[in-house]
Amino acid sequence: MSKRKIIEIGLKAVAFVAIFSVLLCLASELLRTKWLGENQDRYAYGGVYDVTENTIDVLVLGSSQVSLGIDPVEMYNCEGISAYALGGANTALMASYYWLVETEKTQDVSVVLLETSSLLEEIQPNHERKRLDSMKLSLDKLRFIQDIQAHTDESFLSFLMPIIKYHTRWSALKEVDFTPDADSGQCYRGFNIEEECIKNLDYSTVMIDNDDPTADTRGMYEYQLVYFEKIVAYCQENDIELILFKTPKQSWTLSDFNQVQTLADSYGLTYLDFNWEELLDAIGYDVETDMRDKDHLSVSGADKLSSYLAEYLAANCDLPDRREDEDYDLQIDQALYETERTDAYLYTTTDPAEWLTLLKNHSTTCDIFLSTYGDTAGVVSDEIAALLADLGLETDLNTLEEGYGFVAWLTSDGTSVEEKSDYHYIRIKGTLDNGVAYQVVSRNQEDQKQSKQLIDGEDQSINTAGLNITLYDEEQELVLETVCIDLETGEMTCVTRAG
Repeated sequence: MSKRKIIEIGLKAVAFVAIFSVLLCLASELLRTKWLGENQDRYAYGGVYDVTENTIDVLVLGSSQVSLGIDPVEMYNCEGISAYALGGANTALMASYYWLVETEKTQDVSVVLLETSSLLEEIQPNHERKRLDSMKLSLDKLRFIQDIQAHTDESFLSFLMPIIKYHTRWSALKEVDFTPDADSGQCYRGFNIEEECIKNLDYSTVMIDNDDPTADTRGMYEYQLVYFEKIVAYCQENDIELILFKTPKQSWTLSDFNQVQTLADSYGLTYLDFNWEELLDAIGYDVETDMRDKDHLSVSGADKLSSYLAEYLAANCDLPDRREDEDYDLQIDQALYETERTDAYLYTTTDPAEWLTLLKNHSTTCDIFLSTYGDTAGVVSDEIAALLADLGLETDLNTLEEGYGFVAWLTSDGTSVEEKSDYHYIRIKGTLDNGVAYQVVSRNQEDQKQSKQLIDGEDQSINTAGLNITLYDEEQELVLETVCIDLETGEMTCVTRAG
């Protein structure tokens, strides 16, 4: 065979391998799960590659307490701290270690903030796959895969070549699989803005000051400690300051704190546990507004904790104020961030004036239904009356005579339908542009007081004394929130999608 023929065959073989490899990679990317759930793992981890080199000064590591509880944008706005939050559901310290090493390849991190929940949580290999899927191929990724083998029955190759794991997903593919980055703005330097807020927690269940020191305890996991020690060693070798912290979490106990504090002391590390009343007070914690659920902060709580940590870092670490660098870029969609943050506060606040102010942002995109329960004359404050008028309400509730009921529909196009009457009840009803039926009722008889706001046949009204309001998004066909403002006391009851 001639030399020319050999070269030709060789070139064809190389071309075949190259084309096959590209197609294999494309198929793997298409078929693999995109991890676009509540923690936005795809963007929290993979997004670190998109940050301009050597601009991340503070790296925050941990689990979902980090992705939902630390807002790097707030840290920047507060003190000019350039941070990135690398956290996701049930992240083990193994993943945190390897992502610290991976991040350092393009960044010169000065401080690592390590959230300590993982120390007392069992590793869940299915969650570690999320961290691996987002990591670029390197020797460190291969080591990561090798280490996870001790905790899973899945093969090494299934982690290295995702198509082995996901080849059966053909029938389950959705539009998002073809355009996964369409909503990438929903993760802001690792922080995921969540709208949910739980409002019935007992403050004492978060505060650990009074926990029983003799209660049953759980211990730290040895394999978590192995990677904790690796993180400590890596930070020492690379002149990175390591600070431990714990977010407010109902299931965190005094025993948990004692174990982590002992560990921190043994390595000479600072440990900030925000389950102590002193630090809860320091951040201005409010159990009614600051928890997304029992173990995670809401956007309000994340703001408070992030601001405190930014101030702490500015005072105790040698970090630049990036606000003074005209070339520095947060690399986020600032307008979208502000919109989502404002929306989240709408579902978090329990202050009527603040809620009505935030509601203004929805007045052009959502329908607002209002109905009174009981008399309103003379009990509506000037502030509330002004805010209602600013929303587009034409009727001054203070002018309603005794025994009158009132209903209104403030439409998304800026018009209003309003009715008042002293008849046994007053009602407006009809069908929205999306085909959903609505009915708003107010009854104000002495022995029969009632507020009803039916959307698609389901009563949304809290049905208690005052002004009942339901916010409905026609495009999503979703009730965003229902509240009742007690016009006499100024207190507000809320029911969000989180309950």
